[in-house]
Amino acid sequence: MPDQIPGEDLRAYVTKPLLDRITDQSIDSDYMAAAARREPSGEEPARRRRPGVWAMVVVGLFALLATTAAVQTSRNEDIRQTSRQVLVDRIEQRQDRIADLHRQISALREDNQRSDGSLSSLGLRAESASSTAAKTAEETGFAPVTGSGIRITIDNAADGNEGGTVRDYDLAVIVNGLWEAGATAVSVDGQRVTARSGVITSGATLRMNDVSLSPPYEVSAIGDTRTLAARFAETVSGAMIHTTTQDYGMPYEVENIDRLTLPAAPADLLELTHLGAESKDSKGSKPDDNTDEDTEENSEGDREE
Repeated sequence: MPDQIPGEDLRAYVTKPLLDRITDQSIDSDYMAAAARREPSGEEPARRRRPGVWAMVVVGLFALLATTAAVQTSRNEDIRQTSRQVLVDRIEQRQDRIADLHRQISALREDNQRSDGSLSSLGLRAESASSTAAKTAEETGFAPVTGSGIRITIDNAADGNEGGTVRDYDLAVIVNGLWEAGATAVSVDGQRVTARSGVITSGATLRMNDVSLSPPYEVSAIGDTRTLAARFAETVSGAMIHTTTQDYGMPYEVENIDRLTLPAAPADLLELTHLGAESKDSKGSKPDDNTDEDTEENSEGDREE
């Protein structure tokens, strides 16, 4: 309630409802209190700054930041897109390079297979050539040879008559007969018979491959033991030496041997000067060029002398 009641408003004050009066007085009192606080300074209240300016500034700054962020984001996106494209290009280049390497590997693998095939073929040819060389060396006396065969032993007559002495042509007849009978290798007293070998008489001594021979003489031959001796006896040379030994009382023996080892010819004879293509036709030919007829003529002529 106010401290004093205005006189001119007393009637209204009394007749006015209490609730309205309280409301009016509370509002008026608030305004009066506010006016009382303003009157002492005598200045008008300062005009309030408009909050919209700062808001606009803030909004402007926010917009600037947002724009800057958007621009930066756009630039970063471009950079990422560029980087991504660069990576994609590099990946494609690497994939192309890998594809090229795969093609090269495939080509190299095919070359390797062809090389393996060529190497295998060359290996087979080298093996065949080595086998042929070994066989040729055995047949020509360039290498030792082992096998079954026969051994013919012939000696001088015990009575010492001149016709009963073993001579070079006797051994040549035996060797020729063995070649004709199918022998594959022949030796005389351990001296291998080759195309460059020959039995010669040097004084009272027989020599072969520049080595002196001594009685009894052993002629060994590699061949089929089932047929070699019989086929040798059927040759002209076999029949002639059999007759000669019988006529002059010369010890003579033919025996089968299960295992014979014939050495290679001396090193000074192992000189390959020519390898002809007619070895097949001349396989059964004899190193000694003397024929049975020539040998027979020489043998008979020498013994007659």
